[in-house]
Amino acid sequence: MLAVSLGLLAAASYGAADFFGGFASKKANPIRVTGIALGIGLLFLLLVSIFLRPEFSSQTILFGVLAGICSGLALTMFYAALALGPISIVSPLTAVAGAVLPVIVDVALGQALSAFTVLAIVVIIAAAGLVSVVPSKKVPLPSTKALMLSLGGGAGFAGIFIFLDQTPADSGIAPLVVMRIVGVLMLAVAIVFLTQRDRKLGKAKDKFSTTLMLMISISAVLDVSANLFFLIGTREGVLAVVAVVTSLYPIGTVALARIVLKEKLANLQWTGIAMAIFGCVLLAI
Repeated sequence: MLAVSLGLLAAASYGAADFFGGFASKKANPIRVTGIALGIGLLFLLLVSIFLRPEFSSQTILFGVLAGICSGLALTMFYAALALGPISIVSPLTAVAGAVLPVIVDVALGQALSAFTVLAIVVIIAAAGLVSVVPSKKVPLPSTKALMLSLGGGAGFAGIFIFLDQTPADSGIAPLVVMRIVGVLMLAVAIVFLTQRDRKLGKAKDKFSTTLMLMISISAVLDVSANLFFLIGTREGVLAVVAVVTSLYPIGTVALARIVLKEKLANLQWTGIAMAIFGCVLLAI
């Protein structure tokens, strides 16, 4: 039950973080938005580490680095996909891709899942898919580029889940610290190349207003919080279960898109939300 609850907290945090990050990526280049978000997230994580002391080891560093590479790629592709939109389709598609791969890996590594658990996982994955139904005829389907970025982001998130799960249980938040540092370094290099390219092409610089920085900061803090909930959740339960419950984050993203951007929800999307709740009840049982 605790693992499921932590997965739900991770889902809620990821959902809100992705909405603010995706919205910010409409106002500025996704690579710069991701880089700033990762930097702010790292500062927040270092502050948290004062109270939750990390324990570093070679295994922690190795899998933290791998998770960091996945993190930099996943967030950049996902925010770019969200910027292209529509959010109500892109977000669930990424979630399904990010949920299926950890389940496959967990089972391949020998994790036994009961029939009841398998049923719950199938219901939740189907629910995430239903939430991605086109809200109305007025909302266009995602472009090929948005679809590819969504699937790439989903694969990246799956990598984060898988590698974090391989870190030692006594390492505390050390894997997240390593992951963030690697992500920041990756995006710093990418931003340097992007800036040089923009100068050559004579492109105008992105303007980061106070409001935009606030959205990025909120996204960063929520994303780190989600990472913490997920990491603790996998140490309390099974990766396949926590990853699938976490994949419900599009519900939060779509809900915010409905409230803030006035994107409509179709009946099938409401059905998907109801199925998601039912699936979580099955897992809790």
